[in-house]
Amino acid sequence: MLGEQLNSSESRGLLLAIDRMREILHGEKVTLPEIVVVGDQSVGKSSVLEAISGIQLPRAQNICTRCPLELRMKTAQDKEYATIRSSVGSTEEVRIDDLTKIADEVTRLTSEIAGKGFDVSPNPIYLTVFKRDILYDLTLIDLPGITRNAVAGQAENIYDQILNLINKYIKPPTAIVLHVIPASVDFTTSESMKLAKVFDQTCQRQLIAASKIDKYDKGIAEKLQGRGLGSMDLQLGCVAVLNRNQDEIDQNISFDTMKQREKQFFIHHKEAFQHLPDEYKGSEQLVQRLATIQQERIRSTFPRVIKDLRKQIAEKKAQLKKIPPSLNTEIECWTFFQSMIDTYRESIHDNVKGEYDQVASTEGIQLLTASTDVESVSENDTDSNIQYDECEEEQLAPDKDDEGHIAYHFYQLQRNFQTEAKNLFADFFSSQYHEIVLREINRTAGVSLPNFPSYQIIVGLFRKELQKFPDCCYVLVEQIHEYMSKCLLELFKQAFNNDYPRLKERLKAIIVKKTKRCKKRCFGTCTRNARYGTTCIHT
Repeated sequence: MLGEQLNSSESRGLLLAIDRMREILHGEKVTLPEIVVVGDQSVGKSSVLEAISGIQLPRAQNICTRCPLELRMKTAQDKEYATIRSSVGSTEEVRIDDLTKIADEVTRLTSEIAGKGFDVSPNPIYLTVFKRDILYDLTLIDLPGITRNAVAGQAENIYDQILNLINKYIKPPTAIVLHVIPASVDFTTSESMKLAKVFDQTCQRQLIAASKIDKYDKGIAEKLQGRGLGSMDLQLGCVAVLNRNQDEIDQNISFDTMKQREKQFFIHHKEAFQHLPDEYKGSEQLVQRLATIQQERIRSTFPRVIKDLRKQIAEKKAQLKKIPPSLNTEIECWTFFQSMIDTYRESIHDNVKGEYDQVASTEGIQLLTASTDVESVSENDTDSNIQYDECEEEQLAPDKDDEGHIAYHFYQLQRNFQTEAKNLFADFFSSQYHEIVLREINRTAGVSLPNFPSYQIIVGLFRKELQKFPDCCYVLVEQIHEYMSKCLLELFKQAFNNDYPRLKERLKAIIVKKTKRCKKRCFGTCTRNARYGTTCIHT
């Protein structure tokens, strides 16, 4: 009954859909149900996968799994074959009719993805195997074994790279983690189990494949059932698997023969396994348990996955709607650019007169109290070395209703300038200034005829007053520059959206450059006028 359910067309269709979605959505923020195989290096992980799949996988003295291998096992009705492809580079699928060549193809793609050395890569390989002796459709993701010490040709941080890769796969709550741990090892000390507990403290998503069962210790039956020293009471349980030893590998013992030897092993070691239920013994039991867990996981999480996908699709569609229309010709580009410039120019004209309702709401033009983010322009973009600072927040006019009225603010600045300029000069009719004039007359006595004061007195007094004036002019220019920079950039932000960010940043830099140049010219004009005023005294 269970076999029929696991092999039903519905179950196979769901698994096929999940596999396809995982491949398409690789790298996206979508968590899908999956079974991840982890373990330390040289714990028999490859042998367990070979026992499950019935195919030969790459073997090496050092790390042999250097990138995620998504192994998809499918029941074949006719001819047996496999397909393999990479997730990067040449992604063309390769068909393998001779299943003994699978290990060579996996090694070849691994070298293409992760290089010729011993480094690892997060980019997966997709291997699909169609065999008649596969009992249930099953998909496993094999990850690199945990390596603590780098060998020649490996990055110094290879240990951290592998841990980060494992964490990425075991972190999602939809992931089931199959830990391959030697039967003679304390399960609680396994590093892969320690990693899994970070994301699954109660170990609800963990199960163990106890490898190298022929090297078992006393009390192994209790240990496999989650009781006794070195055991773990896992909800998904633990299954013992007999690995092929090196002699059996060298003799090319078939996987069918190994399954028979595995069954005989548990029968011949009655003292250790006679009271252990069959569900804890053998690779076939492990396959059945994994297939059952896989189907339960898919059926329980699939509705949420579809909901998440629909949500993300809706978000992507909303983002697509915000993408500006494509401009295919130079004429279209210039026409669109000119329309944006015209809009910007009109908004400036309207704000000069205070008529900005058609361009933007009053609420959107908070020019004097908002801090405008202006990027600095490099020296190559300006004609001077004057540094541009962000405009300080300052109230230049008290009337909020006129915040967008440029002419009004110029009028207010002019009035303030008149008041400040008037206060700069001395009171010519005061007794204090009268004493200053008398001192100047006494100082120039003898230079001219009596009762005819020297013109140098007038020149000296005038120069003292004139020296006070340029600073006031510079302050006015600085205030105008500050206000106009903030005003122009705010109007620019409203006229130009973020559809063309590079164009926007370039135009913003030009505005900043032009306003700085105008300020520099005004400073120069103030300086020239002050000098001209001094020169006029002599004419």
